[in-house]
Amino acid sequence: MKKIILSILGIYLMFGLSLNMSAQNTPGNLTFTLTCPKHTSGNYETDGRYAVAIWIESCTPCGTTAGTSTFVKTKARYWGSNTSDHLPTWVSKSGSSVVDAATGATMGRGATGTPNSLANAFLTHTYTWNGTNVAGTVVADGSYRVAVQETWGHGSATVTRYFPFTKGVNTDSQTPTADTNFTAIALSWAATLGVEDFNTTPDFVVYPNPSKGIFNIDYKNQVNTIKVVNILGEVVYSEDVDFSLSDTSKKIDLSSFANGIYIFNLTNDKGTSTYKVLLDK
Repeated sequence: MKKIILSILGIYLMFGLSLNMSAQNTPGNLTFTLTCPKHTSGNYETDGRYAVAIWIESCTPCGTTAGTSTFVKTKARYWGSNTSDHLPTWVSKSGSSVVDAATGATMGRGATGTPNSLANAFLTHTYTWNGTNVAGTVVADGSYRVAVQETWGHGSATVTRYFPFTKGVNTDSQTPTADTNFTAIALSWAATLGVEDFNTTPDFVVYPNPSKGIFNIDYKNQVNTIKVVNILGEVVYSEDVDFSLSDTSKKIDLSSFANGIYIFNLTNDKGTSTYKVLLDK
């Protein structure tokens, strides 16, 4: 069956056609909040001061333990000359990159009124990520996580925790469980899709691609009809769409059809847009 699919792909490319399988790079914003409570013991300062780093990682998939991941961007790093060796996990992962990051001295040592002043060190802090890497490029949709390392003393007085989320067209809002190290935790990814434009042909994405049968369609503007055709041009699915702003997604089940390339045609009053997918059961 794999050979058949590869043969079909070869034929498709011979005719100058291409399979649209590029990753989506949805713009948006992640908002992340947390509080680092004052520890009752193990502090290298009696008033509980600490070093902390917050950064974004990508992984496939992302979990809540160290695992395999790739550094994307630092969002915060607070340490001082005497605590610059207290965030080894962040240093190892980021290479100490602080592009687009909030930085400063050890939390509790900042000037009055700053985020890292002693008065603010144990309050809830909010950080945002605009979906870009250190080069300022919007990264591909997929599995990501916020990583936080806090160190409040020497030796074992350090902790790193991970908070996975999905970057994409859909909102991902969570309130992870608090523990003795981090409380008032919340994160929310929200795509920035812009205002729907009803003066253009349909703007949409189909995923996953390839799929074992279920394809999701997310469309961003007016859609009147959906048709799916096979490589021979035969219509295997057709539907009239009652479009509304509250209903901009749909699931299409092609699991009963043969493996191969299928073309999604979405039409509105301005014309038709197409998207090529691969069914591989």
